[in-house]
Amino acid sequence: MPNRDRTPKHIKLDERNHVELPMLEQLDGLGWDINDLTDKNQLPSDTGRENFTEVILTKELRSQLKVINPWLEDAQVEDVVKQLTANFPSNSLIENNKHLLHLLLENTSVSENRRTGEQNPTVFFVDFKNKDKNKFTAVCQFKIRILGTEHHIIPDIVLFLNGLPVVVIECKSPKVNDAIPEAIDQLMRYSEQRGAKGEGSQPLFFYNQFIVATCRNECKFGTITTHTEKYFYRWSDPYPLTVDELSHGASAPNDQQRLVAGMMDHQNLLDLIRSFSLFSTNDKGETIRVVGRYQQFRAVKRSVKRLLEGKTPRERSGIIWHTQGSGKSLTMMFMVREMYRFAQLSNWKVIFVTDRTQLESQLSETSQSIGYTVKVANSINSLKELLRTDTADLVMAMIHKFRETELTETFPELNASPNILVMTDEAHRSQYSLLGANLNKAIPNASLIGYTGTPIDKTERVFGVYIDKYTMRQSIEDGVTLEIVYEGRTHNAEVPDQLGMDIKFADVFSDYNINERLEILGYGSRLAYLESENTIEAKAKDMVEHYLTHVFPNGYKAQIVASSREAAVRYKKHVDAALIAEINKLENANPLNINLSLLKLFKTDVIISGSHNDLPNLNEYSNSSKHETSIKSFKMSFGSNEGDVSADMGILIVNNMLLTGFDAPIEQVMYLDKVVDTHNLLQAIARVNRVSGESKEKGFVVDYVGIGHHLKKAIDNYDEREQKEVIDSLSFPEEEIRALKASLAEIMELLKKHNLTDLTDHDAFFDIFYDEDLRFEYMVAFRKFTKCLNLVYPAKEALDFITQFQTLTEINVLAGKHFRDNRLSMKDIPQKLRSITDEYLESQGIELKVEPISILDEDFEKQVGKRVRTKTKAAEVEHAIRHHLDVDLDDDPELQASFAEALAMIFEEYHDNWDMIYEELEKLRKRIISAGKEPTYGLDRKKQMPFFRCFKRELFEGMELDEKQISSLVDLTQQVFLIVDRELKLTGFWESIPARNKLKAEIQKILLSEDFSVLPNIVEKRHLVISRIMEIAEKNNDIILYAE
Repeated sequence: MPNRDRTPKHIKLDERNHVELPMLEQLDGLGWDINDLTDKNQLPSDTGRENFTEVILTKELRSQLKVINPWLEDAQVEDVVKQLTANFPSNSLIENNKHLLHLLLENTSVSENRRTGEQNPTVFFVDFKNKDKNKFTAVCQFKIRILGTEHHIIPDIVLFLNGLPVVVIECKSPKVNDAIPEAIDQLMRYSEQRGAKGEGSQPLFFYNQFIVATCRNECKFGTITTHTEKYFYRWSDPYPLTVDELSHGASAPNDQQRLVAGMMDHQNLLDLIRSFSLFSTNDKGETIRVVGRYQQFRAVKRSVKRLLEGKTPRERSGIIWHTQGSGKSLTMMFMVREMYRFAQLSNWKVIFVTDRTQLESQLSETSQSIGYTVKVANSINSLKELLRTDTADLVMAMIHKFRETELTETFPELNASPNILVMTDEAHRSQYSLLGANLNKAIPNASLIGYTGTPIDKTERVFGVYIDKYTMRQSIEDGVTLEIVYEGRTHNAEVPDQLGMDIKFADVFSDYNINERLEILGYGSRLAYLESENTIEAKAKDMVEHYLTHVFPNGYKAQIVASSREAAVRYKKHVDAALIAEINKLENANPLNINLSLLKLFKTDVIISGSHNDLPNLNEYSNSSKHETSIKSFKMSFGSNEGDVSADMGILIVNNMLLTGFDAPIEQVMYLDKVVDTHNLLQAIARVNRVSGESKEKGFVVDYVGIGHHLKKAIDNYDEREQKEVIDSLSFPEEEIRALKASLAEIMELLKKHNLTDLTDHDAFFDIFYDEDLRFEYMVAFRKFTKCLNLVYPAKEALDFITQFQTLTEINVLAGKHFRDNRLSMKDIPQKLRSITDEYLESQGIELKVEPISILDEDFEKQVGKRVRTKTKAAEVEHAIRHHLDVDLDDDPELQASFAEALAMIFEEYHDNWDMIYEELEKLRKRIISAGKEPTYGLDRKKQMPFFRCFKRELFEGMELDEKQISSLVDLTQQVFLIVDRELKLTGFWESIPARNKLKAEIQKILLSEDFSVLPNIVEKRHLVISRIMEIAEKNNDIILYAE
C-alpha cells in the first residue's frame, strides 16, 4: 500500500496557510485561473473529468484546440485529443515525456481543413506566438486514482496549459524536517520513480515540463529525471522583472515568490518549454530531461536582445561570466534555439569555438530537434571552408585539434556578412586569442560572445562588456556550489614572524627576498625546495593527518597538486608511508572511530602526462587507461563497486592534469603545493566546491605555498570588482570558529529565554518543547550548531564545544523519543561527530536503536509513570497515541478517524487542564487497546466492518450482543454490502440522483425484510440508518471498489 501523508494536522495547516495559499494568490495575480478544491469532497466533474484516473482536463483541452485552431471540427478535435492521450510509444515515463514534448513543439496535422480545402494543415496544441490564446489553470489538491487500487494521490498544485498538466508542485511546511527532500521524495512517489509500482500515477508526468518542491523560503525546481535535491535549483531572478518589482513585505522576496514570478509568468513558461527544454545524456549514458536555470534563461534573453538591437558588431558582442558548474555548454544550446525563433536571426551562421567533445555531441542532438546539423571543423582548412559559405550552419571549431603553427598563420577575409555569431567556450585561454585575432580578419563583421567560468583579464576585453554574470558567490547562495574554506599552512614572508618561520612551511608565492629566504633553507630555487624529499615528506605527513581527521571520517576524498611531475611521484611515496604510520597508530588508539577496514583498502595514485624521454619512475604514472580506472574509482563513494572497479581510490596526486574540467563531487579537499594564479587558481580550487552529501558543508583548500597570504596579488589581473567577488566566495578558518561560537550562543540564548538553565532537567525541556514552534526553533538552532562544529572539529579550537554538544544531543534524542518526532533523530549528525555522540549517549544509558515503547505494551504505563510532571506524562501519552493511529491503524480508516476525533475533543474540552487531559488520554488509550482486539466475524476489516459498526451503534445503542444478534448483524452487513458494491460499479453513480434513490430503496427493502425486521429500532430508525450507510459508501467508495 502506498505511503499515506502522515503530516501532523498543525503542520498541514502551516503548509496550507504559509505555502499553498500565498502561491495560489501569486498565480492568480499572474492571470492563472484558480480551482481550489481543498477540503472539498471531490468529484471528477469538479475538474471537467469523467473519472479520477484521467490526468488531463479533457474538456479544457477540447475547447482550447478550437480557440487556437478555429477551423477544426468536433470529430477532428477528438482525433487530435487521442494523439495526446492514447498513442504513447512505450511504457517508459521518459520516452513518453520525450514524445509529448516533441508533439508540443512540432505540433500535428489532420487530413484536411474542411473550410478551405487545405490538405494536411498543421494543428497547434499550444500557441507559442500569442500567449493570450492559451488557457492557464492551477488546480489545488488535484485528485488522481492510482490504477488498480482504491488509493489516490493528491498533488498540492498542478498547473495546466490548455488542459495538459505541465507542472506539478509539492508544498511542505518549513517545520517539516528536510522539507525540500521530503517534497522531492513525494514527487518521486507520485511519478512512481522509487522502484515501487502502484504508489503514484505515471501518466500525470508524461506531460510534465518541470516539478517544484517548496516550503516558501526555500523553493526549487527539477524535472522528471532529477531525483535528488542536488539537481534541483532555485530560480533567484524573476527576469525580465527585477526582484524589487515583486510585491513582498519588509524582507526581500522569498524563494517561492521569485520562482513563481520567473517560471510561471505566462510568457516565461511558454519560452521555457519552447527554447529551454531538452533531453540529453549524462555521464552514465542515461537519458535526462533538462530545463534551463535562471542564469541561463537571463543570459540567453539578454544576448538575443543585443543581437536584435545592436547596430554594430561591438554592440552585439559581449562576455557571459558564469562560474564553473553553471552549465555553460547548455547555455550555448539554449542560445541557438532562442535565436532561431526570430526571423531576422534564423539565417545566421553560428560558430562554436570549443575543446569539449561533449559539447559537440550535445549540440548535435539539440540541433536535430531544430532542423539543423552541426558541421565539425577538425582543422584550420575545414574551418576556412565552412566560414566561406553563406549558409545558416552550426559550425563547431574543435580548437584542441588545431596545430599552433596553423593558428599563427594570418587568415584572409573569408566572409563579410554581419549575420555570423562566434561563441567561444572558456574565452580566456591563450589559444583562443590566437584564433580570435584570425577570425577578426576572416569574418570582420561577426558578433562575438565569449563564455567563461572565471572573470576576463583586464587586458583581454576583446569581447566587450559583460552581458551577464553568475558569480561564485551567487552560485553558493543558490546551493549549486559550496563555499571554500581556504586554510594557509605557510608563514607570510612579507610579515616578520620568526616563530611562524619555525613551525610553518615556506611562503614561496611571494618574491619578497625569495633568494635569501631559500638560501637560509638550503635550496637554490623555488622548484628545488618544492621537489625536495624532506619538504615533501613533512608536507605529506601534515596532509594525511589533516585528511584523516577532517575529511575521511565523513567519506570524502582529496587531491594533491604538486609543483612538478617529479614532485607528484615523490608525494605518492611519502603519502603512502604516512598512511601506513597513521593506521598503525589508530590500531592502538582511535578516538574518532575512523573506519579502519576501509582505510586499510585505501589507495592513492599519480595522474601526470608523459613524454618520450621520461625516466621509468615518471613513465609508470602516465598510462592513460590506468588513469581512467583510477579516476573512475576516485569518483565513487567509499565501499561501493562498479563492475570490477572498487571505490578505494581516496587521493589523487597531480601536477597539471585534472585541474580544469574535472568534476568529482566526492572531492572535498585540495592540498595545493604549486604556485598558481588567476584563471588557473580559480579553476583549480573549484574542484572542491561541488555539492555532494549532507555532511559536505564546504570544500577545503589547504595551501602549502602561500597563495592565501597574497590572494589579491594572485588575482591582480582582474578588475577590483571581480577581485572582490572572488574573495567574497572564500572563507577562512577564523571565520568558521567565530560562526561556531555564535551558533552555540544562539542556542543558549534561546534556552535562557525560556528559563531552561539546567540542561539535565529533561522534563522541563519536554514541557517547553510541547510548543511546536519552540521545538522547531530549537531544532533549527541545534542543526546550525552541528554544521558549524562539523567544519571545525577536530581542530583544538573545537574541543571547548564538545561537552555542550553532547548534552544538547542527549536532549535532542530524548525529546525525539518523547514526542515520536523523527525530526529530532540522529540522522542529521555527520559521521565524524557520531564518534563523540554515540559513545556519550551509550554512557547515559540511551539506546538509539530501541524504538519508543508502544501504547499496547504492558510496560507503557510504568514508563510514563517515571515522568514527574503531569503535563510531561500527558504529552508522552498523546504523542504515543498519535503515532499508533498513524502507523498501526492505517488499515482501518474508519476506526482511525473516530479515535483521531476523540483525541481532538479531549484537548478542545479540557484545554490546559493537564490533570484531566492525562486522565482522559489514559481512558482513550485503553479504548484503543480494546478496539485492537475487536473481532471481525469473517467480515473484511476495511470494506465491511464500517457497515457492521454502523448497524451495531444505531440499532443496539451500546447494548451487549448475544451470538444470535451478532449472526443477524453479520448477515445484514453482507447483504447490504453486496448491493452497495454492485451499484457503486456503475459509471457516474454519485452524480445520478435516480441511481442513488434506487440504492436507498434496495437497502430499505433489506432492512424491512422478514429476516431483519425483528432487530431492535430497525423500523423507527431505518431512514437514519440508510443515510449513514450512504455516507459510509460515499466516503469509502474507492476502498469498496478497489481495495485488495
